Formats: sequence, C-alpha cells, structure tokens
Amino acid sequence: MPSQDFKRSDRIADLIKVEISKVLSSEVKDPRVQGITVLGVQLTPDMKKADILISQSNSFSQIDPSDIKIGLEKAKGFIRKKLSHNLNLRRTPEIFFKIEDFV
Repeated sequence: MPSQDFKRSDRIADLIKVEISKVLSSEVKDPRVQGITVLGVQLTPDMKKADILISQSNSFSQIDPSDIKIGLEKAKGFIRKKLSHNLNLRRTPEIFFKIEDFV
C-alpha cells in the first residue's frame, strides 16, 4: 500500500522528471538542449499541466538561455509523445518549460 504522505500527483511528477531527463539526454538530438538538467516538475492537482523546471547553467556548453528555450519548445511535442508512450498515463499533462536562473 502506498504511503499516505505523498499525493498521487507528487509521485507522477517524480516519474515525469525521471522520464524527461532520460528523453533529453538520449533521444532529443537538438544541440541546444544537450546537457540540460531537470531540477523538478510541478504538477497541478488535476494533472493536466506540468511545469518542468530546468537549470539555466549548462555545464557542457555556453548556450544562450533563449536558444535553450527555443530548442525545448521545438522538442515539446516529441517529449510529450515519449511521456505518453513510456508512462502509460490516461491523460498526459501539457508541459511548460521554466528556466531557473541562479545568479
């Protein structure tokens, strides 16, 4: 029996974070999104929308954050399709990327 301390949306958010990290590292071929770190996923309680928090500081290259955002927006449909296929959710949440800046 699952722990009552965590809501279902929290568990699904963790699964989405892991899956998006895998997809970005191995399946997305756009060089603008190589080496991006997924910091977390904030999922609405109804699980229709997911905010994907990513790190602005790319450790492998010095790519402009606006280029990273463009690359993520172009790959959004592919990433969502992979989430749908790999997680077997009834409804895959719409994803939005938010760049966290630690300046």
